[in-house]
Amino acid sequence: MKFEEFKKDTEIRASVRRKEYTIGKVAAIPEFDSRVFAVVTDGAEITVVAELNSGIKMLEEEKPFRIISFDTKLPFDLIGFLAYITKLLADQNISLFAISSFSTDHILMKEVYLDKAMEVLKDAGVKIDLK
Repeated sequence: MKFEEFKKDTEIRASVRRKEYTIGKVAAIPEFDSRVFAVVTDGAEITVVAELNSGIKMLEEEKPFRIISFDTKLPFDLIGFLAYITKLLADQNISLFAISSFSTDHILMKEVYLDKAMEVLKDAGVKIDLK
C-alpha cells in the first residue's frame, strides 16, 4: 500500500521522548535494561542507542539526540512512509538517524533540531505528544 492511500484514512501520531540519548559504537553487545533503546549489529560493528549517562562504554559516540517515535501502527506492505517523513525534514536541513521496529519507525535527531522537526511534522498533520 502506498503511503498516500494509507494517510487518507489514518491519523499519523508520534511521541517525543523527554530523555536525551547517545548513539555509539561499542565493542560488545551490552546487557539490556530500560536505558538501552536499540542495538544494531551488522557483522562489522555494533551500534547502541542508549540514554545519556547509561554507563555503557562507547568506542565512539554522537550526542545528544532526541527520539520521535511514530505511534501509528504501520503495515509491512506500506510504501513510502519513511521517505515522506525524511524528505519533510531533509527539506529543512534536519539530519536524522532512522530505526524501524516491528510495527513502526523511530527517528533520532540532534537536540538542536527537535523544535524545528516537531514544527515541520505538525504542519504536515502529524499529531505529536511528549512521552
